[in-house]
Amino acid sequence: MRKSLIVVLTFAVLGAAQVLVVDQAGREVLIPSQPQRIASAFGVATPYLYAFVPPENIVAARYLGLPDHPLSRAVMTRIDPNYTEKALGAEITVEELVARDVDLVFAGLKHLDLARVLSEVGIPSVLIGPETFEAVKDATLLIGRALGQEERAKDLIQFYEEALARISRATSAVPAEKRPKVLVLGTSALRVASGAMYQSRMVELAGGIPVTAGLPGSWQNVNIEQILIWNPDVIVIVPYSQVQAADLLSDPIWAEVEAVKTGRVYKMPQLLFAWDTPIPESVLGILWMAELFHPGAIELDFAELARAFYREFYRCELKEEELSALLGR
Repeated sequence: MRKSLIVVLTFAVLGAAQVLVVDQAGREVLIPSQPQRIASAFGVATPYLYAFVPPENIVAARYLGLPDHPLSRAVMTRIDPNYTEKALGAEITVEELVARDVDLVFAGLKHLDLARVLSEVGIPSVLIGPETFEAVKDATLLIGRALGQEERAKDLIQFYEEALARISRATSAVPAEKRPKVLVLGTSALRVASGAMYQSRMVELAGGIPVTAGLPGSWQNVNIEQILIWNPDVIVIVPYSQVQAADLLSDPIWAEVEAVKTGRVYKMPQLLFAWDTPIPESVLGILWMAELFHPGAIELDFAELARAFYREFYRCELKEEELSALLGR
Protein backbone atom coordinates (compact mmCIF):
# COMPACT_ATOMS: atom_id res chain seq x y z
CA MET A 1 0.00 0.00 0.00
CA ARG A 2 1.46 3.32 -1.04
CA LYS A 3 1.83 5.72 1.84
CA SER A 4 -0.46 8.71 1.64
CA LEU A 5 1.02 12.19 1.77
CA ILE A 6 -0.37 15.57 2.57
CA VAL A 7 1.06 18.96 1.72
CA VAL A 8 -0.64 22.14 2.81
CA LEU A 9 -0.78 24.85 0.18
CA THR A 10 -2.46 28.10 1.02
CA PHE A 11 -3.55 30.09 -1.99
CA ALA A 12 -6.64 31.74 -3.35
CA VAL A 13 -8.99 29.47 -5.22
CA LEU A 14 -12.40 31.07 -5.20
CA GLY A 15 -11.17 32.87 -2.11
CA ALA A 16 -10.58 29.69 -0.08
CA ALA A 17 -7.43 27.95 1.14
CA GLN A 18 -6.92 24.44 -0.15
CA VAL A 19 -4.92 21.38 0.83
CA LEU A 20 -3.14 19.06 -1.60
CA VAL A 21 -3.58 15.42 -0.59
CA VAL A 22 -2.18 12.22 -2.05
CA ASP A 23 -4.74 9.59 -1.11
CA GLN A 24 -4.38 5.81 -0.75
CA ALA A 25 -5.11 5.35 -4.46
CA GLY A 26 -2.08 7.54 -5.23
CA ARG A 27 -4.26 10.40 -6.52
CA GLU A 28 -3.32 14.03 -5.93
CA VAL A 29 -6.44 15.88 -4.85
CA LEU A 30 -7.03 19.51 -3.86
CA ILE A 31 -9.52 19.71 -1.02
CA PRO A 32 -10.88 22.57 1.10
CA SER A 33 -8.62 23.29 4.06
CA GLN A 34 -11.66 23.42 6.35
CA PRO A 35 -14.43 21.28 4.81
CA GLN A 36 -17.81 21.92 6.38
CA ARG A 37 -20.11 19.50 4.55
CA ILE A 38 -18.50 16.08 4.45
CA ALA A 39 -19.82 12.82 3.00
CA SER A 40 -18.73 9.20 3.31
CA ALA A 41 -19.58 6.99 0.33
CA PHE A 42 -17.71 4.10 1.97
CA GLY A 43 -18.97 2.43 5.14
CA VAL A 44 -15.43 1.90 6.43
CA ALA A 45 -14.71 5.66 6.20
CA THR A 46 -17.75 6.69 8.25
CA PRO A 47 -16.38 5.72 11.71
CA TYR A 48 -13.25 7.78 11.06
CA LEU A 49 -15.31 10.87 10.26
CA TYR A 50 -17.28 10.60 13.49
CA ALA A 51 -14.01 10.25 15.40
CA PHE A 52 -12.64 13.48 13.94
CA VAL A 53 -15.41 16.02 13.28
CA PRO A 54 -18.68 17.09 14.92
CA PRO A 55 -21.72 15.23 13.54
CA GLU A 56 -23.18 18.43 12.10
CA ASN A 57 -20.30 18.50 9.59
CA ILE A 58 -21.25 15.05 8.28
CA VAL A 59 -24.13 15.49 5.82
CA ALA A 60 -24.25 12.08 4.10
CA ALA A 61 -22.81 8.66 4.95
CA ARG A 62 -22.98 4.91 4.60
CA TYR A 63 -23.73 3.23 7.94
CA LEU A 64 -22.80 -0.45 7.67
CA GLY A 65 -24.37 -2.73 10.26
CA LEU A 66 -26.39 -0.12 12.16
CA PRO A 67 -29.86 -1.00 10.79
CA ASP A 68 -29.61 -4.56 12.16
CA HIS A 69 -28.04 -3.81 15.53
CA PRO A 70 -30.27 -2.28 18.26
CA LEU A 71 -27.40 -1.33 20.60
CA SER A 72 -25.56 0.37 17.74
CA ARG A 73 -28.66 2.36 16.80
CA ALA A 74 -29.23 3.48 20.38
CA VAL A 75 -25.67 4.74 20.90
CA MET A 76 -25.42 6.24 17.41
CA THR A 77 -28.64 8.18 18.02
CA ARG A 78 -26.99 9.83 21.04
CA ILE A 79 -23.88 10.67 19.04
CA ASP A 80 -25.83 11.96 16.02
CA PRO A 81 -29.62 12.23 16.42
CA ASN A 82 -29.94 12.95 12.69
CA TYR A 83 -27.88 10.08 11.32
CA THR A 84 -30.85 8.28 9.75
CA GLU A 85 -31.58 11.35 7.61
CA LYS A 86 -27.98 11.32 6.36
CA ALA A 87 -27.90 7.64 5.40
CA LEU A 88 -26.93 6.79 1.83
CA GLY A 89 -28.13 3.65 0.09
CA ALA A 90 -25.96 1.01 -1.54
CA GLU A 91 -26.21 2.74 -4.92
CA ILE A 92 -24.71 6.20 -4.43
CA THR A 93 -25.25 8.78 -7.15
CA VAL A 94 -23.40 11.99 -7.83
CA GLU A 95 -26.76 13.74 -8.07
CA GLU A 96 -27.55 12.80 -4.48
CA LEU A 97 -24.23 14.17 -3.22
CA VAL A 98 -24.66 17.37 -5.24
CA ALA A 99 -28.15 17.78 -3.78
CA ARG A 100 -26.68 17.59 -0.28
CA ASP A 101 -24.20 20.34 -1.17
CA VAL A 102 -21.14 18.38 -0.05
CA ASP A 103 -17.69 19.93 -0.30
CA LEU A 104 -15.63 16.76 0.35
CA VAL A 105 -16.32 13.04 -0.12
CA PHE A 106 -14.43 10.12 1.39
CA ALA A 107 -14.73 6.85 -0.54
CA GLY A 108 -13.04 3.49 -1.06
CA LEU A 109 -10.46 2.37 -3.60
CA LYS A 110 -13.26 0.69 -5.57
CA HIS A 111 -14.92 4.09 -6.10
CA LEU A 112 -12.56 5.41 -8.77
CA ASP A 113 -15.40 5.93 -11.26
CA LEU A 114 -17.43 7.84 -8.66
CA ALA A 115 -14.37 9.97 -7.85
CA ARG A 116 -13.89 10.81 -11.53
CA VAL A 117 -17.50 11.96 -11.97
CA LEU A 118 -17.37 13.92 -8.71
CA SER A 119 -14.27 15.70 -9.99
CA GLU A 120 -16.14 16.65 -13.16
CA VAL A 121 -18.79 18.46 -11.10
CA GLY A 122 -16.23 20.13 -8.84
CA ILE A 123 -16.48 17.92 -5.74
CA PRO A 124 -13.14 16.58 -4.46
CA SER A 125 -12.87 13.07 -3.05
CA VAL A 126 -10.30 11.20 -0.98
CA LEU A 127 -10.03 7.43 -1.48
CA ILE A 128 -8.92 5.12 1.32
CA GLY A 129 -8.11 1.41 1.43
CA PRO A 130 -7.28 0.37 5.00
CA GLU A 131 -6.94 -3.39 4.45
CA THR A 132 -3.84 -3.94 6.59
CA PHE A 133 -2.99 -2.65 10.05
CA GLU A 134 -0.35 -0.32 8.61
CA ALA A 135 -2.89 0.94 6.07
CA VAL A 136 -5.36 1.58 8.90
CA LYS A 137 -2.81 3.84 10.59
CA ASP A 138 -2.08 5.47 7.23
CA ALA A 139 -5.79 6.08 6.61
CA THR A 140 -6.18 7.46 10.12
CA LEU A 141 -3.45 10.05 9.51
CA LEU A 142 -4.71 10.86 6.02
CA ILE A 143 -8.29 11.48 7.13
CA GLY A 144 -7.21 13.35 10.25
CA ARG A 145 -4.91 15.65 8.31
CA ALA A 146 -7.45 16.19 5.53
CA LEU A 147 -9.98 17.28 8.16
CA GLY A 148 -7.54 19.48 10.07
CA GLN A 149 -7.48 16.96 12.95
CA GLU A 150 -3.92 15.66 12.75
CA GLU A 151 -3.34 15.71 16.52
CA ARG A 152 -6.54 13.77 17.13
CA ALA A 153 -5.43 11.23 14.52
CA LYS A 154 -2.09 10.87 16.28
CA ASP A 155 -3.90 10.34 19.59
CA LEU A 156 -5.92 7.54 18.01
CA ILE A 157 -2.80 5.89 16.60
CA GLN A 158 -1.14 6.19 20.01
CA PHE A 159 -4.13 4.36 21.52
CA TYR A 160 -3.67 1.60 18.90
CA GLU A 161 0.04 1.28 19.55
CA GLU A 162 -0.24 1.29 23.34
CA ALA A 163 -2.90 -1.43 23.15
CA LEU A 164 -0.74 -3.60 20.90
CA ALA A 165 2.31 -3.02 23.09
CA ARG A 166 0.33 -4.19 26.11
CA ILE A 167 -0.63 -7.40 24.29
CA SER A 168 2.92 -7.94 23.06
CA ARG A 169 4.37 -7.57 26.56
CA ALA A 170 1.97 -10.21 27.83
CA THR A 171 2.31 -12.71 24.99
CA SER A 172 5.73 -12.26 23.36
CA ALA A 173 7.24 -15.11 25.36
CA VAL A 174 4.45 -17.53 24.42
CA PRO A 175 5.84 -19.99 21.84
CA ALA A 176 3.90 -20.69 18.65
CA GLU A 177 2.87 -24.17 19.81
CA LYS A 178 1.20 -22.65 22.89
CA ARG A 179 -0.74 -20.00 20.96
CA PRO A 180 -4.34 -20.86 20.12
CA LYS A 181 -5.25 -21.78 16.56
CA VAL A 182 -8.12 -19.48 15.62
CA LEU A 183 -10.84 -19.60 12.96
CA VAL A 184 -12.82 -16.45 12.07
CA LEU A 185 -16.29 -17.19 10.71
CA GLY A 186 -18.22 -14.75 8.52
CA THR A 187 -21.87 -14.44 7.55
CA SER A 188 -22.45 -18.20 7.57
CA ALA A 189 -20.96 -21.13 9.47
CA LEU A 190 -18.83 -22.32 6.55
CA ARG A 191 -17.68 -18.91 5.34
CA VAL A 192 -14.23 -18.06 6.66
CA ALA A 193 -11.84 -15.11 6.64
CA SER A 194 -8.83 -15.84 4.44
CA GLY A 195 -5.27 -15.44 5.63
CA ALA A 196 -4.94 -12.25 3.59
CA MET A 197 -7.76 -10.45 5.37
CA TYR A 198 -7.64 -7.84 8.14
CA GLN A 199 -9.45 -10.24 10.48
CA SER A 200 -6.54 -12.71 10.29
CA ARG A 201 -4.05 -9.96 11.07
CA MET A 202 -6.17 -9.04 14.09
CA VAL A 203 -5.89 -12.64 15.29
CA GLU A 204 -2.09 -12.48 15.00
CA LEU A 205 -1.89 -9.15 16.83
CA ALA A 206 -4.05 -10.64 19.60
CA GLY A 207 -1.58 -13.49 20.08
CA GLY A 208 -3.33 -16.20 18.08
CA ILE A 209 -2.55 -18.18 14.93
CA PRO A 210 -5.11 -17.92 12.10
CA VAL A 211 -5.76 -21.42 10.76
CA THR A 212 -6.57 -19.92 7.35
CA ALA A 213 -3.12 -18.32 7.00
CA GLY A 214 -2.49 -20.13 3.72
CA LEU A 215 -5.90 -19.35 2.24
CA PRO A 216 -5.76 -16.55 -0.39
CA GLY A 217 -8.35 -13.98 -1.40
CA SER A 218 -11.22 -12.65 0.67
CA TRP A 219 -14.08 -14.50 2.39
CA GLN A 220 -14.05 -18.15 1.30
CA ASN A 221 -16.67 -20.90 1.49
CA VAL A 222 -15.30 -24.18 2.85
CA ASN A 223 -16.73 -27.49 4.06
CA ILE A 224 -16.85 -29.00 7.53
CA GLU A 225 -14.15 -31.50 6.54
CA GLN A 226 -11.70 -28.63 6.02
CA ILE A 227 -12.62 -27.13 9.37
CA LEU A 228 -11.99 -30.51 11.02
CA ILE A 229 -8.56 -30.60 9.37
CA TRP A 230 -7.79 -27.12 10.72
CA ASN A 231 -9.34 -28.11 14.09
CA PRO A 232 -9.19 -24.61 15.65
CA ASP A 233 -8.81 -24.11 19.39
CA VAL A 234 -10.95 -20.95 19.25
CA ILE A 235 -13.71 -19.85 16.89
CA VAL A 236 -14.59 -16.15 16.58
CA ILE A 237 -17.82 -15.23 14.79
CA VAL A 238 -18.04 -11.74 13.28
CA PRO A 239 -20.71 -9.42 14.76
CA TYR A 240 -22.85 -9.20 11.61
CA SER A 241 -23.16 -12.96 11.14
CA GLN A 242 -26.49 -14.72 11.43
CA VAL A 243 -24.60 -17.51 13.20
CA GLN A 244 -24.58 -17.56 17.01
CA ALA A 245 -22.09 -19.35 19.24
CA ALA A 246 -24.92 -21.54 20.56
CA ASP A 247 -25.65 -22.75 17.02
CA LEU A 248 -22.22 -24.35 16.71
CA LEU A 249 -22.05 -25.57 20.29
CA SER A 250 -25.30 -27.51 19.85
CA ASP A 251 -24.67 -28.80 16.31
CA PRO A 252 -23.50 -32.45 16.22
CA ILE A 253 -21.72 -31.81 12.90
CA TRP A 254 -19.33 -29.49 14.76
CA ALA A 255 -19.00 -31.65 17.87
CA GLU A 256 -15.50 -32.95 17.04
CA VAL A 257 -13.99 -29.50 16.50
CA GLU A 258 -11.67 -28.67 19.41
CA ALA A 259 -13.15 -25.18 19.97
CA VAL A 260 -16.63 -26.68 20.24
CA LYS A 261 -15.51 -29.49 22.56
CA THR A 262 -13.97 -26.94 24.94
CA GLY A 263 -16.70 -24.30 24.57
CA ARG A 264 -14.34 -21.68 23.10
CA VAL A 265 -16.75 -20.32 20.49
CA TYR A 266 -17.46 -16.59 20.72
CA LYS A 267 -19.32 -13.89 18.85
CA MET A 268 -17.39 -10.63 18.61
CA PRO A 269 -19.17 -7.60 20.11
CA GLN A 270 -20.23 -4.54 18.15
CA LEU A 271 -21.05 -1.10 19.45
CA LEU A 272 -21.10 1.54 16.73
CA PHE A 273 -19.62 -0.52 13.91
CA ALA A 274 -18.30 -4.08 13.57
CA TRP A 275 -15.08 -4.52 15.53
CA ASP A 276 -13.58 -6.92 12.98
CA THR A 277 -13.47 -4.31 10.21
CA PRO A 278 -10.54 -1.91 9.51
CA ILE A 279 -11.92 1.01 11.54
CA PRO A 280 -10.89 2.76 14.78
CA GLU A 281 -12.96 0.36 16.93
CA SER A 282 -11.01 -2.64 15.62
CA VAL A 283 -8.40 -2.02 18.31
CA LEU A 284 -11.09 -3.02 20.82
CA GLY A 285 -11.68 -6.17 18.80
CA ILE A 286 -7.98 -7.02 19.03
CA LEU A 287 -7.93 -6.45 22.80
CA TRP A 288 -11.13 -8.47 23.23
CA MET A 289 -9.61 -11.40 21.31
CA ALA A 290 -6.34 -11.16 23.25
CA GLU A 291 -8.24 -11.63 26.50
CA LEU A 292 -9.99 -14.70 25.05
CA PHE A 293 -6.79 -16.20 23.69
CA HIS A 294 -4.68 -15.55 26.81
CA PRO A 295 -7.08 -15.30 29.79
CA GLY A 296 -5.72 -13.17 32.62
CA ALA A 297 -2.44 -12.41 30.88
CA ILE A 298 -3.22 -8.93 29.53
CA GLU A 299 -4.18 -7.42 32.92
CA LEU A 300 -6.66 -4.80 31.84
CA ASP A 301 -10.14 -3.67 32.80
CA PHE A 302 -11.67 -4.11 29.37
CA ALA A 303 -14.99 -2.47 30.28
CA GLU A 304 -13.26 0.66 31.57
CA LEU A 305 -10.93 0.77 28.57
CA ALA A 306 -13.90 0.54 26.18
CA ARG A 307 -15.70 3.27 28.12
CA ALA A 308 -12.63 5.53 27.87
CA PHE A 309 -12.26 4.84 24.13
CA TYR A 310 -15.81 5.91 23.28
CA ARG A 311 -15.63 8.90 25.60
CA GLU A 312 -12.38 10.13 24.06
CA PHE A 313 -12.90 9.40 20.38
CA TYR A 314 -16.69 9.44 19.95
CA ARG A 315 -17.63 11.94 22.66
CA CYS A 316 -20.07 9.42 24.08
CA GLU A 317 -20.40 8.30 27.69
CA LEU A 318 -21.55 4.69 27.70
CA LYS A 319 -24.24 3.70 30.16
CA GLU A 320 -23.62 0.76 32.46
CA GLU A 321 -26.39 -1.26 30.82
CA GLU A 322 -24.85 -0.58 27.40
CA LEU A 323 -21.48 -1.87 28.55
CA SER A 324 -23.18 -4.92 30.02
CA ALA A 325 -25.02 -5.61 26.76
CA LEU A 326 -21.84 -5.02 24.77
CA LEU A 327 -19.78 -7.48 26.80
CA GLY A 328 -22.56 -9.99 27.41
CA ARG A 329 -22.53 -9.55 31.17
